[in-house]
Amino acid sequence: GWIDNFNGPSGIFIAAGKGILRTMRASNDAVADLVPVDVVINATLAAAWFSGSQRVNRPRSLMVYNCTTGGINPFHWGEVENCINMTFKNNPLEQAFRRPNVNLRSNPFTNQYWTTVSHTLPALLFDGYLTLMGHKPRMMKTITRLHKAMVVLEYFTSHSWVWNTDNVAMLLSHMSPEDKKVFLINRVVPLLDCSSESFSHLLQFGFS
Repeated sequence: GWIDNFNGPSGIFIAAGKGILRTMRASNDAVADLVPVDVVINATLAAAWFSGSQRVNRPRSLMVYNCTTGGINPFHWGEVENCINMTFKNNPLEQAFRRPNVNLRSNPFTNQYWTTVSHTLPALLFDGYLTLMGHKPRMMKTITRLHKAMVVLEYFTSHSWVWNTDNVAMLLSHMSPEDKKVFLINRVVPLLDCSSESFSHLLQFGFS
């Protein structure tokens, strides 16, 4: 459910690529701790292996593994904005509603103004056009779902957290070079290079 709808970053990015999402509240300086979901799965498998293979020497306390990159290689929401616009400009999606051009705004009043101008009004006009042509209006329904998702994500796109990754580093130190290649736990967020291949990978497999 994190990948094929508006409830997570992947759905929000697709909405931006379709030209539906044009403004969103976020702090450009806040860390976007976006991690590909396959990296999180790899870390879970590696942690299970460690717990099973180190029964004698492993710590007695409960091990918590923070699979994050914010403290190691921070990637900010301002960079996300540039990456999204660049990627969809060079690799446009089919049947886009408008030209992709998303803007992240930290001021809630400015964001609300542009939400009305860039989201609600175009959706109403498009639904009016569909009604006149004898089709069922649908854009306002999509915009309403998008806005609900944006409200949920707003707190996380406007704040940053610092997570301790010592246990993940310890886990990596116990893995063989071959396992490190297979279980790519220490891979940095591929979005950093803004390449179409990296961005497509994240959209396909989703974020955590």
